[in-house]
Amino acid sequence: MKPDIEGFLQPIINQEKCIECGLCVKHCPVINPISTKELKQEVYAMISNKDRNVSSSGGAFSVFARIILSKGGSVYGATINKELHVHHIRIDNIEDLSLLRGSKYVQSEIGNCFQLAKKDLQNGQMVLFTGTPCQIAGLYKYLGKKYENLLITLDLVCHGVPSQGVFNEYIKKLENTITNGKKIQEFRFRKFNSWSIVPAIKFTKSKWRKLNLWENAYMNAFFEGYIFRESCFRCQYCSTNRVGIFTIADFWGIGRHGFPFKKNIACGVSLVIDNYNSMPILKESILQEAYIEKRTIEEAIAEQTNLKHPLLRQPQRDKAINLLMNPNTTLKEFSKACNLPWKVTFKYLVIKILKDLIYTLGLYNIYKTINYKIKKS
Repeated sequence: MKPDIEGFLQPIINQEKCIECGLCVKHCPVINPISTKELKQEVYAMISNKDRNVSSSGGAFSVFARIILSKGGSVYGATINKELHVHHIRIDNIEDLSLLRGSKYVQSEIGNCFQLAKKDLQNGQMVLFTGTPCQIAGLYKYLGKKYENLLITLDLVCHGVPSQGVFNEYIKKLENTITNGKKIQEFRFRKFNSWSIVPAIKFTKSKWRKLNLWENAYMNAFFEGYIFRESCFRCQYCSTNRVGIFTIADFWGIGRHGFPFKKNIACGVSLVIDNYNSMPILKESILQEAYIEKRTIEEAIAEQTNLKHPLLRQPQRDKAINLLMNPNTTLKEFSKACNLPWKVTFKYLVIKILKDLIYTLGLYNIYKTINYKIKKS
């Protein structure tokens, strides 16, 4: 796998070693999709009070991970290392679970994790594998069978994936401006103890520094769909036809469509879709770790666009990636050229002052709850 000019990893065939056996075509989940005819979906809301304050949402991933680790199994998922490289790793102890928590809005490099997972399964060890639907489909195609009762897969409701190359260039631009050349030590895409997307960085041993306006150009472009891989715009998994044993995501809009939801949503609620009637097997263990409540598929998809269809390819897409990859383009110039937030306005200042005050007083979750209820009405 080698990066292309946009930073996306692409498979490269060594023509000198290729014997034209056709296995790459046979095991390709795009050319030969996985059947989803056996789907028997049930929808749940999940909240882990133990993990909610250290997770991006309601803590569903941590709940499944704790169960598998308690049974002597291994867990695979995406981490972001000190070099800010997003890649999959294997863990087999609860102390390392924090490495896999939190959202990473970059395409994760799988590396040798498929091989390691297969080895674990062949040794009779339980495995939890988390990733985007295309990664989960790739895993099943690589394994050749489902390893029922041993393999639990969690596919994420995915908006689309930017490349590591684009993210790297964004980090360089941040280091050339707001950190005065100091290396960014940590990057957080979302705030852990509240249901919000507030990107922040650490470049010293001091507190987290939130990113605003043009500083937050990467995530602003992400939510506009400007920096996704081309295949994301025709993704076959942007529907309720899922490939994982379970599908997990934020349960956006819970309580606003149909039945009310009486639990506090401020710190996040996880959506869990049981795709193959597997919840009864794990329910007793899950109830020891979390609160779960049955909901409807209609509510699940109401505010989850990517459970309905892929994002439309944006006219700005090629221009945005080219500008971000260009070392001579500043983040302010990029944001201005792509019609993203860049300029300090009176409205922006008022909102920022109010939000900063709310954060300082520790009232963000109260604000979030009130705002959520206002939107419902």
